[in-house]
Amino acid sequence: MKPLLKVTRHGVYASIQDKGRFGYRAQGIPVSGAMDRFSFEMGNQILNNSTNAACLEIFHGGFEFEALSDHTYVLAGAGGDYFDNGVKIDCWKSFRLFKGDRLSIKGTVEGSILYLIPQGGFRVDPILNSRSNYPTANIGELLEVGSILYGHDTEPIANTRGLMPKFRPQFDSSIEIHIFKGPHFELFTQESRDSFLQDSYQFTGGNRMGYYFKGEKLVLREKKDIISEATQFGTIQVPASGDPIVLMADAQTVGGYPIIGTVHEEDLYKIAQLRTFGNVKFRLVED
Repeated sequence: MKPLLKVTRHGVYASIQDKGRFGYRAQGIPVSGAMDRFSFEMGNQILNNSTNAACLEIFHGGFEFEALSDHTYVLAGAGGDYFDNGVKIDCWKSFRLFKGDRLSIKGTVEGSILYLIPQGGFRVDPILNSRSNYPTANIGELLEVGSILYGHDTEPIANTRGLMPKFRPQFDSSIEIHIFKGPHFELFTQESRDSFLQDSYQFTGGNRMGYYFKGEKLVLREKKDIISEATQFGTIQVPASGDPIVLMADAQTVGGYPIIGTVHEEDLYKIAQLRTFGNVKFRLVED
């Protein structure tokens, strides 16, 4: 076991994630895993890692680390202000930290989620066949100042590797998301359905469990009890407030709020990377 990094400053939120924890939804345990799976997968490819190598998913920044050994890394996802001993680091390109170096993740600027990925991935004991943190069930250790992140002994990559600019994702403040109709779509008034598919909704905050949006209130044609149904990453629920909630990677596996739609899997990374007060338009995928 090779010590890689020591946390010297704690930021907004970070957690170890891999692809997720599959096969346990029937027991109420969500899949979890990387919120922006595109960036997670591309970052691992840059380093020739296994497709499920564990990374550190960082929200917004504010973290600093001390390198405890020489190792190769990549930053993938949100663009921002990231430095090695005060020298700016670019996303999507491999870089080398040497023992004693200071890695500073000051803050994201374009997008909200950054992946710090070491060559070989972080070394974490799996729980239920995954290294993904799920703090609601006390799965995985929360980072704090002084925490040590471990990795694997690897042969250094000979040359800098990266993703060409034309293939890098753009994380805009206004996005369009493709959705499928949810099981309760027809229970909403025609006016609400029209607003949902035509108007913009503003992201007001959230976390790995759910993102909250404000816009035209969504109203049911009549008040009625809804039988709890299975939910997933991307389920769009509408509570009594009329403001939609998009469930994210750590969301509960069942819910009793009406489900107006589900985000297309290929667009999940876009909504995950929204910054507060960003806007989204939902576009229906026709059958």
